[in-house]
Amino acid sequence: MRHVSFLLLPGFALTSFALTMEALSVANKLNGTPLYDCHRYMADGDPDAGTVLSSNGVPIQVEAHFSAISATDLVVLCAYRGAAGCDDRRLFARLRHLRHAGVQIAALTSASFLLARAGLLNTHSCTLFSEDIPAFRELYPHIGIQENLYTVNQSIFTCAGGMTALDMMLYIIGRDTGVDFANRVSHQFCHDKIRSPTEMQHGRRYLELRMRSPCLGAAIEIMEKNIEHPCSIEAIARKIGASTRQMEQTFRRHENTTPVRYYLQLRLAHARTLIEETRLPFSTIAQASGFASQSYFTKCFKALYAVSPGQLRNGKDL
Repeated sequence: MRHVSFLLLPGFALTSFALTMEALSVANKLNGTPLYDCHRYMADGDPDAGTVLSSNGVPIQVEAHFSAISATDLVVLCAYRGAAGCDDRRLFARLRHLRHAGVQIAALTSASFLLARAGLLNTHSCTLFSEDIPAFRELYPHIGIQENLYTVNQSIFTCAGGMTALDMMLYIIGRDTGVDFANRVSHQFCHDKIRSPTEMQHGRRYLELRMRSPCLGAAIEIMEKNIEHPCSIEAIARKIGASTRQMEQTFRRHENTTPVRYYLQLRLAHARTLIEETRLPFSTIAQASGFASQSYFTKCFKALYAVSPGQLRNGKDL
């Protein structure tokens, strides 16, 4: 029997946790005798309330603090809201100790931030929730990011959360028991197939955009991949084999805006994520979002969101 320890941090994503926990429960049921012994823990610094609140306010009961783990085979880190700003040195030291002892670690949704802060990704790439990627790149530029559904690196597993958490756990079950048994577990979720770690997070989205309009999908993909160093609209048009006039017409027809405006809003949304998830200086955030001038960045940001970058950050801290 394998021992699995779930660590729930305040603000964790409930869906990711529930899917992974349920996958192990279904595996036990189908096997007849338990394959996995699962337990839930909270961080050592959290109050002894016995529950941890998820991101949507649902409390989940835990059994003990993380330091109470005596022996385990797999640790599943459940983190979402606030993961980028986590500064729990005892937790990071504990994760390093467990990993060096040969324990496997799986990180759900935004928990790759914890692995990075613990120094466990210095020689590995990782996957995390797509909205976290801008903040992660700024905080840990030396760590490679895979925009796959999930990433497998020796004994460290990372995923984007949601249904990808189920895929990753089914993959782990498959490694433990065989692919045929993992497929039986998958079918209990009406999940047609266990998706491979090589499948892309945004592959389907870009395909859907291209089905709406090949010009639109190709242009948006280029924009999203060139935030810090924006391309001119003319350059994007050349890359996709269209004229600027065709691009203008396409964006007005499908997005009710201009390419310039759409691109600006993408960059400002990127900046907003960095403001909310990191403590990076506004000058750095402006540059990372493609603005040469911080004052112009502030002006554009306030025009779109009706608050300045400083007001947004201060309001979030209240």
